[in-house]
Amino acid sequence: MGTGRGGGGEISRRSRTRMRALVVTLQVPVTVLLAGSGVVLAVSYVGFLAATSPGHGWAAPAVAVVSVLCTIGEIIYAGSATALVTAMAPAQVMGRTLARFELSTGFGLAVSPAVITALAPHGATALWGSLAAATLVFSAAVAKEKEKRKR
Repeated sequence: MGTGRGGGGEISRRSRTRMRALVVTLQVPVTVLLAGSGVVLAVSYVGFLAATSPGHGWAAPAVAVVSVLCTIGEIIYAGSATALVTAMAPAQVMGRTLARFELSTGFGLAVSPAVITALAPHGATALWGSLAAATLVFSAAVAKEKEKRKR
């Protein structure tokens, strides 16, 4: 699926457009139907781990399928994270709560390349397994806090 301008590893413009259309089309319905973005993302991370083992040319199609699942998890997360933080924050500290949320998100984006670089030499299991485990732990913490706030 290369563009012919630098190798077969590039994603074509048509593929990028299709992926964007998938994100835009599914964002609202998937967010409404599903609330477990952490579980979906963790499953996709385990899928990436599994996709590293198929041989005989099956790794690329496996990664493509798992990428769709990961995209769905990202759609769910992007559509619900800020709303969840807003719903859980007391009105008197809403600004501080949103600022902390955005700061933590930005910090994660800044630090993640270093963490991935540190985990990568230890193998796919260390990388994808720890990412899946951390995602599940923090998703459980958010669900527990959400449940506690309902009471």
